[in-house]
Amino acid sequence: MNPRIIFKQLVCVCITVVLASLAMAQSAFAQESSKAPSPGTSKGTIMEMDRLSFQQHLKALGYKMRGGIARAKTESAAKSSPSLTYFSSSFALKGVTYPYTMLGNPPQSGIPTEFSSVIVPLRMTFYGFGPNPIVFEPGPAVTNIIHSPMYQNAQLPNGFGQFGEMMQRATFWNKMDPGRKWSVRMKRPRVLPTIDIEVTPETGSLFQVGNALFGNVLIDFLDAQAYTIIQVAGIRPDELAVFVTDDVTAEALGYHSAYTISNPDGSEAFQTYLYTSWLDPALVDPIFADVSTFNHENLEWFNDPFINNVILDWRYPPKGAPGAVCSHNNLLEVGDPEGNGPTYIDFPAVLVPINGVDYHLQDLVMLPWFADEVPSSAQNGWYDFPATTDIDVPAVYCLH
Repeated sequence: MNPRIIFKQLVCVCITVVLASLAMAQSAFAQESSKAPSPGTSKGTIMEMDRLSFQQHLKALGYKMRGGIARAKTESAAKSSPSLTYFSSSFALKGVTYPYTMLGNPPQSGIPTEFSSVIVPLRMTFYGFGPNPIVFEPGPAVTNIIHSPMYQNAQLPNGFGQFGEMMQRATFWNKMDPGRKWSVRMKRPRVLPTIDIEVTPETGSLFQVGNALFGNVLIDFLDAQAYTIIQVAGIRPDELAVFVTDDVTAEALGYHSAYTISNPDGSEAFQTYLYTSWLDPALVDPIFADVSTFNHENLEWFNDPFINNVILDWRYPPKGAPGAVCSHNNLLEVGDPEGNGPTYIDFPAVLVPINGVDYHLQDLVMLPWFADEVPSSAQNGWYDFPATTDIDVPAVYCLH
């Protein structure tokens, strides 16, 4: 039998089992979800929105985190376990030492590291919203992501390379080896066959904005699919699983997660994955367009892969802005300060072209911003990337 058919059948069987166990919880959750229909509408109704209201809806979804692995486990894990290559260090802040773990070999080693990833295209088919199913094909999103600066070299403020590579090199520019050979890069991804996900009014909703349709599904629903697919597809702990939808969100624009896997010999490995929506740049504002969510989640994976880099609760930048309130976020998540709060409009997307195609990238903060460094130890004293000039002071912390 064709292995593609076998794979698809296995995924369908496993997902059916997972959904059966989650159905009651999802149904209850759906009634209280932020995506629930407004008063006067019923399940299965396609909700109409004007463009401004839809952009506000996308902003309200924001970015989330799931799971996480205790620092004690990641610090004690045997380096021989088949997990990602990572290093640990720390910084002092207000008299307290904060340890952190990031991907790659130690910057001082000068050893470059390449990371494997697996793109998982999800074909989202919505049933029960009209006489015919409504299908969101992931093909255009996958093609755009593969050719984006996260996988391809592009001209960036500090040279020619992948976005993650150049941001991390800029971050550790004055802390890496004297020859500055250190780097982290993404290998060309392998792409799984497209996997079909069936969505009903119990697990999702649809929006019409002008002539365009957008979908949204429960985050627990999508996360259950992701977890099952990782097991069935045999995605390895040293591979990042990247789940992709086109014009469909999951109660979040994107999120990343991590969990432990028990090996036959009793040791543990760490599995990481992320979900990214991809939204058509012709239909949404630039800050939400195409790979803006992927670059956010990809670099949070580089900088906080196991979601255990705990720091103080920080305020949203820029310093002194009316919306610069406490984030209630005590993690070193480089995308959230500029992309997940009330001041996000102060940080427009940065256009990075490759072969005549413009890719929209979110501006992200760098490690020196969290570490309260003055001046920043990053290249050219930067606190953010790739804009490099949107932030000129380090974080302001909320002391509760």
